[in-house]
Amino acid sequence: MAERSHDQDSVPRIAFTAALAQLRRRLPDVSDEVLARRASGIALPSGRRIAVNARRIGEWINGRSVPRDFEQVHALVQAVETAAGGSATGQSLQRWRQLWRAAHEQQRAPARTAPAAEPVAELVVGRPPSDAASLRERPELAAAIDGALRDDAVRQVLLTGPGGSGKSQLAAAAFHRARGSGGLFAWVSASSRQSLLAGYARVWRAVSGGALDRPAAAGRAAHPDGYGHDEETQADLLVAWLRTTPQPWLVVLDDADDPADLDGLWPIGEHGRSIVTTRRRDAMVLRPAARVVRVGMFTGPESVDYLRNRLSLDPAAGHGAPPPDGELAGLAAALGHFPLALSQAAAFLIDTGTGVAAYRRLLDDERERLADLFPPSSPADGHDRTVASTWQLAAQRAAALAKPGTAQRLLELVSLLAPEGVPQELLLTGAARARIGADRREALAALRALHRLSLLTHDTATVAMHALVQRAVRESVPDAELPGLARAAADALDEAWAAPDTGLPVAALYDSLLALRRAAGEQLWHGGMHPVLRRLGEHLMAVGRTAAARDDVEGLLQQARARLGDGHRDVIFLAAQRAQAVGELGDPAAAHTELTRLRGEAERLLGADDPDTLWIRLHEGLQPFELGAPATTLADMVPLLAQATAVLGDDHPLTLSARRYVALCHGMSGDPALARDGFRALADELARRRGPAHPDTVSTLSDLGRWIGEAGDAELAVRTYQRAVEGLVAVHGPLHHDTLTARHNLAYWRGLAGQPAAAVEEFGVATQDAERALGPRHPTTLTFRTNLAYWTGLADDPAAGMAALAELQAVVEQVFGPTHPRALRTRQLHAQLRHRGGDVTGAVGELTAVLADMRAVQTDDHLRTTEVAQLLASWTQSPAQG
Repeated sequence: MAERSHDQDSVPRIAFTAALAQLRRRLPDVSDEVLARRASGIALPSGRRIAVNARRIGEWINGRSVPRDFEQVHALVQAVETAAGGSATGQSLQRWRQLWRAAHEQQRAPARTAPAAEPVAELVVGRPPSDAASLRERPELAAAIDGALRDDAVRQVLLTGPGGSGKSQLAAAAFHRARGSGGLFAWVSASSRQSLLAGYARVWRAVSGGALDRPAAAGRAAHPDGYGHDEETQADLLVAWLRTTPQPWLVVLDDADDPADLDGLWPIGEHGRSIVTTRRRDAMVLRPAARVVRVGMFTGPESVDYLRNRLSLDPAAGHGAPPPDGELAGLAAALGHFPLALSQAAAFLIDTGTGVAAYRRLLDDERERLADLFPPSSPADGHDRTVASTWQLAAQRAAALAKPGTAQRLLELVSLLAPEGVPQELLLTGAARARIGADRREALAALRALHRLSLLTHDTATVAMHALVQRAVRESVPDAELPGLARAAADALDEAWAAPDTGLPVAALYDSLLALRRAAGEQLWHGGMHPVLRRLGEHLMAVGRTAAARDDVEGLLQQARARLGDGHRDVIFLAAQRAQAVGELGDPAAAHTELTRLRGEAERLLGADDPDTLWIRLHEGLQPFELGAPATTLADMVPLLAQATAVLGDDHPLTLSARRYVALCHGMSGDPALARDGFRALADELARRRGPAHPDTVSTLSDLGRWIGEAGDAELAVRTYQRAVEGLVAVHGPLHHDTLTARHNLAYWRGLAGQPAAAVEEFGVATQDAERALGPRHPTTLTFRTNLAYWTGLADDPAAGMAALAELQAVVEQVFGPTHPRALRTRQLHAQLRHRGGDVTGAVGELTAVLADMRAVQTDDHLRTTEVAQLLASWTQSPAQG
């Protein structure tokens, strides 16, 4: 193409980039990740919070892109100002808005060409696809393409992405924007070697006619290199001409999904550029001087805007109210913002007169087939394939890149799992490889083949596949093969979940289990309930979603009873899981009664040494602990630990749980040093066996922190909890139940270590996160709220803390009952703040009543009972002490 002049055009963008870089230098010790997280938490004047991505911050500062919306700039500026101890003023934000708008408009402006010394003829050959009926500009992608075409170091722009994502539309738009400066503009179909040769031959015939030559005498002969006698020769002549011509040119190769077809035909030349649209993203298409632009799905607003505009073109739509944006957003989300699916869905709605809500119901019904919901009779804009068929050609090409059959079988397996975040190692388990028919190396090769054709995305750790492609693949599986496929996916999930040393994210396995259950739930009951279904309640209780666990297990229990009968192992186990949830939700007495009954039934039907019997016995023994009798639980746990060790081994999850509870009961029975030593030994053992960063290790480290503190070393407890929190955040993220608990306990021991103000701040943040992740009435959240109120009173305002505790008392008693240890603890803390506020007599009376209730509920040797008795004695012996 003609050389572009962009010195003047780039001034606004340079000014904006320089201002951002100067702003970023104000926080040199803060990483982009932390800054992005802070900016995402800023409440804008509208009350909204907007997501800011750390990678995007780097792109903005380096001038590679400009934020799409000013709100992102506002959030970033406010985050920096706040961290620096200030606040962004209206005047400064107005200046930022001016800088951003100028840069944003400059980015979207069409590139200007330098004036040519003399007019250059323009020749256009080939037919780009027609504009979509409701064309989306997709400004960020358009800017990336135009920027690459202007870059002197770039000779080829690769638009890569799944079929139907809009690559050809983007290429066509760039093709039209580039015209007007003279030279050759050629659009060539590269879907096969033959179409490529035919397209090149057509271009050469046009070029050889002299349309691009300088003015010459009429009747001048054809191009001196000759017309050529066949398409092969004409294509060769064009490739040679592109290499040597001084004329500017732009060649678009559309749908180049088999790089072998381009062997010897890549358009190369000093004075031209090419755009290639392809599903491929592997080494065969990554050439020197190429710039890759990845094309994915529409954004949410782009999807809604597309549907609104497209449906507005239907004459019938004017007779009624247009669909509300909420309905359109729901449909767009159900379609995964897939451009091809949006286009076909809109065509179907117009052609059939179906309403958005009715179509959404059809789409949500897995019994409906995509071939009926996206029929060829309602084609997409400028696309000759349907949602139901667009993946098939890519799958055929992927099959040629791997061991025969493995790519297709792997594709089918992934189609039953979560659309994103599937751990790579899940697909490399023994069960998965048995289904695929491959060893580990062959399975990885099949995975990369599917990635290379954009059927899925594999980033070396996780795998993602668009939900509509998953559904289309599932619908292609013969009915006779679906049970085996579903069982293989379930076997792989169970194997990955059970492996103690893989370190796989359990949340990702849970997401895939939910997806498998939705896609093929009936298949998981063939021959009995698949063991992986037990993981549902187990995971939900582990992350603190106890009510959801109870409800989910109840549903499974009803299915199991109907299919298997009351005396079946799975029925007994699920009933025990439900009882466990009931206990954790505040009724340990009822849970204990039910678990005692179930343990007797399990011993009779399964035997005393059966793992399910031992598991029920473990949770039966825990209920007295929740009722305030740790010594009773300890008496049950010690022989259970010995039996579990003998039957299951010392590394079995149930054995490790029993060890934890033995140590915990020692501490709660009044021996914190023994509890500390027990948890320390377990933490050291797990670190040796599984590594210091394993989830079990860091979780045990969190337990250890508490008992180090209870044994008298608050400062070491703080340091231990800091290590635990760092490890849990790395393993589970900041909002996992275990992480939240460790963050809460870190704040607690920080307060006891003499930093009450810091404790209050950390309690406040952890409480907000717990309310967001678990809900305001969740037992864990109530514990956080209780300690936040107490430490607020200790650090600053006893009256405010007492008022907050009094308000919480009613909620705690509603959830747990008035004599539950948690309710008694809340009353204890209220009395302590009352004493601190100067009402010694009232505090003594209140704590005396609390102690009487504790003795009735928890026994005298309970840690909290002993603590309150000692505190009350100190108050009555020295009433003036605060």
